[in-house]
Amino acid sequence: MSKDVAVRVTNMTKRFGDQLVFENVSLDVHKSEVVAIIGPSGAGKSTFIRCINRLHPFDEGTLEILNYTIEGGKADPPRQVLQDIRTRVGMVFQTFNLFPHLTVMENIILAPMEVKRKTRPEAEKRAMELLDVVGLAHKAEMYPKRLSGGEQQRVALCRALAMDPEIMLFDEPTSMLDPELVGEVLSAIRDLAKGGMTMILVTHEMMFAKEVADTVVFMADHTVVEKGPARQVLEHPQTERAQQFLHRVLKPLDRSGGELKSVASQGGER
Repeated sequence: MSKDVAVRVTNMTKRFGDQLVFENVSLDVHKSEVVAIIGPSGAGKSTFIRCINRLHPFDEGTLEILNYTIEGGKADPPRQVLQDIRTRVGMVFQTFNLFPHLTVMENIILAPMEVKRKTRPEAEKRAMELLDVVGLAHKAEMYPKRLSGGEQQRVALCRALAMDPEIMLFDEPTSMLDPELVGEVLSAIRDLAKGGMTMILVTHEMMFAKEVADTVVFMADHTVVEKGPARQVLEHPQTERAQQFLHRVLKPLDRSGGELKSVASQGGER
């Protein structure tokens, strides 16, 4: 694997029992690249990125990540390998998964102190820096139930970033939010992209994918149907399946300029 490739997936296939989730998926993600994965519910998008940090094992294929090579269908890698991957690959889920009995600050500093053995002052300093970036420094001592959904998701982002990951995975981070709260979470992700973070983002926010992503991957019918530069895939899809999907979820905003506007948002998937 070349030095500029952060993640390489080769012919990955995943099943749950007899049910095929996706098959023969291959993808290279370069360092500082933003890859958006789009497609209908049930295509396997969310399961795919869970396989990348080994939250799910996969049945066939190869995953190369952080100088590790993991083969499908074999036993789990050693525990220290899994811990290293999950420490260096951050993930933000559809649901916020904050500990309700801990304050915002305590949620963020827990893993750096337990896993990376940072002192409490070190962890708190970094947490406040991150909270300040997402506009929540004034809510450090609040409990999650006192926060809006958008605020909780930004805290979840801070919690992932507190581990100083090399790669970030996002599993439809706005799908559980009210429409008026989506923008604040996307703004935080946009800032990460500008900073050069390597990211893989499963999303139904087509305009955001067009704006932020370098590469768009369209998954449908349990495999990758099309991938390429974001504007090419979203504005000029080459496959009939991608054309059908984008026709349903996008409509012209300005026919002369070719701009696109999302008119539909689909719910989460496996």
